[in-house]
Amino acid sequence: MLNVSQKEKKCVRYLTNEMSIAERSVFEIELSLDDELLAVFENFQTIWMNYPNSEVPIRTISFEEIITKYNKPEKIKSVKISIKKKAVFSMAFLMVFCLGFYFIGMTPSGYTNHKIALKGQRLTFKLPDSSTVILNSGSEVKYSSDFSTQRAIWLQGEAFFKVTKNTNSPFVVHTNGFDVKVLGTEFNVSSNTIDQTVSLAKGKVNVLLKESKDEINLLPNEELVWNSKTKLVIKRNFDVNKVAAWKDNILILDDEKFEDALPKINKFYGVNFIIKDADAAIANQHIKGAFKNLTIDEFISSLEFISEVSITKTIQNNIEISKYHEN
Repeated sequence: MLNVSQKEKKCVRYLTNEMSIAERSVFEIELSLDDELLAVFENFQTIWMNYPNSEVPIRTISFEEIITKYNKPEKIKSVKISIKKKAVFSMAFLMVFCLGFYFIGMTPSGYTNHKIALKGQRLTFKLPDSSTVILNSGSEVKYSSDFSTQRAIWLQGEAFFKVTKNTNSPFVVHTNGFDVKVLGTEFNVSSNTIDQTVSLAKGKVNVLLKESKDEINLLPNEELVWNSKTKLVIKRNFDVNKVAAWKDNILILDDEKFEDALPKINKFYGVNFIIKDADAAIANQHIKGAFKNLTIDEFISSLEFISEVSITKTIQNNIEISKYHEN
């Protein structure tokens, strides 16, 4: 995730029109998804659009000075206005004037279509180009109403894509850490954990890592894993049936410790399993199984049977796991 300084720099580049069209599009999506970034941007936008104030003498001020004033409120030394500076100011004022109309018209950032999978649910829908998207629990995507012209989609969370082939219009999935570019293929993208992945089932994809600008191609049954903290990149083979099982409403627990499996279970069912008293014996107990099309109650019964634990619903969406005791 960007730190405050990086977010400020992005806002400055956007307002001073130093971004490419593609970068601006990505930034606008980030604004709609990152509340902290939006708050920083709105502060800079307000400062930028209110300089110079009509109630004070007109003078030239650089954007660096504005940032300084934003971060450390203090008086700015007066600057003589040269003809060149007046020209710069005029251009800046014109740009701000135009930006004002742009900001009014860009809501909601040009990405007028917004799909969300509620917690515990999987959502399947078709894009305008007939591509299919399956959203995992708690995930969301945004895309433009002009999707037929530019096949770009923004993902937060996890989704499986079945992309209709169009050699004249690449299909791009944007996330915070990377962009995935394809022509026509099937692949899974997960961007809501430290280890973010692109897993290719069919076809071919190109992954662009935003920070390093590295490009990596994947072939069927290959998976890219990018650690958002260490920045380490791993390319490896994977089991399609396991990675993408969630899209068929199957929860796979592959000989995992209870404490490691709980985040996956909670995400799948949209609930909150907890281990009572942080019992180490339960936390380290391994569980294995494939649970298909089970309701939460059916899953609880199965889990109690295979793990010999007691599971109790305490409050809404809070489910407690404890040692099994015979009555």
